Amino acid sequence: MTIGDSSAWDDFISQGGVGTVIALVLDAWALIDPPLPDELEEATSIRLYAAMVKKRDRQAHRFLIRYEDMEIDVDLAKETGRKDIVFFPGHDGDLYFCLEAKRLNARVKGVMKSLADEYVKEGMQRFVDGKYGRHVPHGGMLAYVLDGDVPRAMRNVLANIRARHMALGMAPPGDWAESAARPGDAFAKESVHRRSHTAILFRLHHQFVSGAGPAMPAGDAVVARPERRSRAGKKRNETEDEGL
Repeated sequence: MTIGDSSAWDDFISQGGVGTVIALVLDAWALIDPPLPDELEEATSIRLYAAMVKKRDRQAHRFLIRYEDMEIDVDLAKETGRKDIVFFPGHDGDLYFCLEAKRLNARVKGVMKSLADEYVKEGMQRFVDGKYGRHVPHGGMLAYVLDGDVPRAMRNVLANIRARHMALGMAPPGDWAESAARPGDAFAKESVHRRSHTAILFRLHHQFVSGAGPAMPAGDAVVARPERRSRAGKKRNETEDEGL
């Protein structure tokens, strides 16, 4: 498939567009109520999208925002996926920054689940397979941690990434690095992936936030500090993390 004029996308990347998008996302996250324990990811994404669109400084950002945009393989005339929130810096519909939102450390049917495996298999893998962001070298993941224990959620996700690093097109052992888009933010990471349909490396930007209370404003540096837990609570959480 032939892609059109990429100048708007090139300007978006060179002018720090990834960092701008993530900052907008974090500012909007601070405006919405924390997700309910049983709230579906779709409902949370809609509320986040609405908060971004309603922000007073929205017009200062030169990109279009869309919710659940459909991905179509025009050669096969087939839908390949639906993207959570998409940012279009120009008129070419194939050149966009996709943000996929996933919940972590959630209570499912009364049992605490890390959901780190879903973050990797149903989020990251779709970027690597080209279902999302097929024609661009950048994409994003927003992980909201419902119990507020962001450091533990990050450890669980990294363990899953390492276990599946070959399928994710990552060099062993499958580590991520500090975010170039948000340097100094302990809850921001980026990973690099090889994809079968292109020789260009793909960079996936990971942003973790607490879903248990107000998010930290985008301009503030974040220091990862695990919550204090009793000995009994620590043992219970260790058990819940088994079988990531």
